[in-house]
Amino acid sequence: MNEYYLNIWELYGLKSNPFFTEPLLIFGGNVDLKIGFVGREEELRRLQNVIYSAGGSRILVSGDVGVGKTTFVNYVRAMASQNGFFTTLKEIAVQPDWTGIDFILNTLASIYHTIKIRNDLKQSIISKENFNKLQLLVDIVEKKDKEYGISILGVGGNYGSSTNLSIPSTNINSLQTFFEEIVNEIRMSGYKELIFHYNNLEILENNQLQKLFNSIRDFIQIREVNFIFIGDLTVPISINQIKRVSSIMTETPVILGSLSIKEVKQLLEKRIKLLEIPNLTSIKPYDDEVISKLYNLYDGNLRFILNSLSTVFCELVKDNPITVTNNELVKVLSETGKKRWLDKLTDNEKEVLFLILKEDEMTNKKIAGILKKKKQNISKITNRLLELSAIKIKRIDGKEKFFSVVHSIKWFLLEKEVSKEKSKDLDKEIQKVLQEI
Repeated sequence: MNEYYLNIWELYGLKSNPFFTEPLLIFGGNVDLKIGFVGREEELRRLQNVIYSAGGSRILVSGDVGVGKTTFVNYVRAMASQNGFFTTLKEIAVQPDWTGIDFILNTLASIYHTIKIRNDLKQSIISKENFNKLQLLVDIVEKKDKEYGISILGVGGNYGSSTNLSIPSTNINSLQTFFEEIVNEIRMSGYKELIFHYNNLEILENNQLQKLFNSIRDFIQIREVNFIFIGDLTVPISINQIKRVSSIMTETPVILGSLSIKEVKQLLEKRIKLLEIPNLTSIKPYDDEVISKLYNLYDGNLRFILNSLSTVFCELVKDNPITVTNNELVKVLSETGKKRWLDKLTDNEKEVLFLILKEDEMTNKKIAGILKKKKQNISKITNRLLELSAIKIKRIDGKEKFFSVVHSIKWFLLEKEVSKEKSKDLDKEIQKVLQEI
């Protein structure tokens, strides 16, 4: 690529890549959240009704990976922040090893960082004493030091040499009481209610999820606070198994499906319009048929569509802007896939890869049965495919690992790497083995 073009999107008259997959931000970012969001009218209505019904709430937002759950909740929070609600700058990423104490500490830390960064909140939203206590608690979160002193006297520095600060002890009841005090101060400063947004619930195993939610059950019932939890489609099932928790959820989960193909095209057109560089003529980078082809390949999964488009332009564009057609899309992605994976695989490894590609998920046992090979030999192959990031572990049930391909492997379907005849033969074998297992 010509060194003059540090950013290929300049060739298209755009400030940056319109195919980015990062969630749209509430405050700032290249694309205005209010304009860069499309669709989801019914889901928006449901979630907003829950939040705007005074008193606080607890609700799940669920959907497949890549459908835009975080952007959806960020959009709702952005609208609520303009209607008198306090919400934090960033979502809170829940971790598998969290206890109830960790959950509350990280919630308090998100309040602290929001107040610290937003100039309009610094002076009057909470008392100086409580702000200093928050800062000390954040130190606990960041240093992971649960033995931190219950009372800190004469801490000096930014607090003043004679400051006497008694911060809450790091037990769940003390932290909850302090959180309620912070909530009251924020509401007294003029905010209606508070909204917190928690991601990553799908990375918790079922027992971890149950343990965490049982420990925070009382905390998430604090009035005037709205708790929004995000996870994949397995999370609502797990939560429903925790009767003590499912009984206090405000509403049934908001389930997000894929955007329609019309909405995906509309979203991309909005992004391109918003990223136009003043005084330059913008060029649409693709034919609409390209979006249709990727939409069908990925069943509308927005993240996978955008990632594939980014790959095409990184591989294809040199010194001149190119409007990508279907033929170029297929050629570039197929060749890229061959370089990344097929050229590095043996025939046996290719056979296993394409078998996993045909199915939503496969275990070593099922693969061995279909291909009539020893399970330990298949295990070596799947380990090799994992090392090359060609497949991933979708889930674990007992001792069985269920594998699926990474989204990029589907590029081979664009060129129909597996012949129709071989595909029919595999289908017969798969059905036969599935009946036996």
